[in-house]
Amino acid sequence: MPDSLSRQLARWVVNLDARDLPPAVIDKMQTSLLHATVVSIIGAGTHHGKAAVDLALGEESSPGGATILANGGRATRCGAAFANSKLMHATNQADSYRMLTHPGPCVIPAALASAQLGVSTGAELITAMAAGYEVESRIAGDFIASTQARGFRSSPIFGTLGAAVATGKLLGLTEDQMVTAIALACTFTAGTNEGPRSGGREMMFHEPQSTRSGIMAALLAREDVRGSEEALEGPAGFYNAFTGNNRGELSYVFTGPDKVDFAPVTEGLGSRWELLHTVIKMYPTAGYNCPVIELMSDIRRAHDFNVDDIEKITVDMNWLETLYPSPEFPNPSRGQAIVGSTHYFTAYVAVNGSYPPLRTRIDPGEDEQTATAENHDAVLRLMHKVETVGHQDRRAFAPRITIEVAGGTAYRGEYQGTELEWGLDEEVNRLRPLFPLIDWPDARLEDIVLAARRVWSAADVNELLGAATP
Repeated sequence: MPDSLSRQLARWVVNLDARDLPPAVIDKMQTSLLHATVVSIIGAGTHHGKAAVDLALGEESSPGGATILANGGRATRCGAAFANSKLMHATNQADSYRMLTHPGPCVIPAALASAQLGVSTGAELITAMAAGYEVESRIAGDFIASTQARGFRSSPIFGTLGAAVATGKLLGLTEDQMVTAIALACTFTAGTNEGPRSGGREMMFHEPQSTRSGIMAALLAREDVRGSEEALEGPAGFYNAFTGNNRGELSYVFTGPDKVDFAPVTEGLGSRWELLHTVIKMYPTAGYNCPVIELMSDIRRAHDFNVDDIEKITVDMNWLETLYPSPEFPNPSRGQAIVGSTHYFTAYVAVNGSYPPLRTRIDPGEDEQTATAENHDAVLRLMHKVETVGHQDRRAFAPRITIEVAGGTAYRGEYQGTELEWGLDEEVNRLRPLFPLIDWPDARLEDIVLAARRVWSAADVNELLGAATP
């Protein structure tokens, strides 16, 4: 009988060495680390970010603890990771895997805190991050849409496991202990879709709480509690609870068959890296809007046309992107031509040529006055000419935009779904123009870039933390 999924994953994680990481994986982890660190500084200026920092320092302050980014205060391992997770996700600009999971705000804060407290090297940090990202992505895989259909929000559900693995790797857990950490993470995880469905904001603290839960799973695993061997695929395990069964029968999929097996979860570990499909969200909006913004920006740069001549804009997308958070529990406002919808962002870029990455986060249905910007009236008029069409044979993050103008001319652009999977150099190119607009000294932001580039060879994580604290 083959080993359980947890056993196979745990064995790979425990034996993973920094020398096993290909350059592309190192680069991807440096990219996510840089992005999350800069975004945390932006997030520190938000109400939710400040609330998380105040809570961590008020309840779990610890002079010898881990560092809270953008603040410099110290708190317990879990307290600092909670605050940093919130800072990394406060503006909705975290990284993303398959649209509906955000490994960065769960894996990175957990790994940073443990690396600092354990005086780990930069290579050890990156290796632990890679383990957390890879295990989380593989467990999530084709199951994400079915988890959403059960009423659970995928990002915290799978993020707890990523945080547990990254923490466990830095703690030096044995194979048996890592199996237990995964089992405990399966038990500790939570997060529902009622907020995304109805406009509630409790999801703002999903990832921070998942980070805490993942850390606790790894810490408790050191107590040599025996975890369920088949915590993932067992009859009453993780997949049964969060996807509806343990047979690989999917209620919804982005594309492809609705019946899968579990073999891809562990096949090719160390040779096929699923984490390379993580994308960066540069804009403070839902992930599926980001490639639409990018593609429309490309079209505007390539073609010179009068916005007043536009008769219709059609945005073809993956069908699940038009029914967020799930076809089972869609949020009706996200499919309407209102401020904060895909229609709005499409029209905004068509009118203005680009979208400001540092603009205040706007969610569908919010007061139009909060969204007032350049050419606001023109944007509102044009968004009613935008139609979004969902397709079951289109990849996620692969929109096609068709702009029809008076006289019969049409302008088109199309993405394949990988355009936002960029690396460190492109991330730096995207961030640098924003530095003068961020409430942090330019020189210190450049220090963060330098620290992210050098982290692989760093003796510890202090250079990065120092650049990201007052």
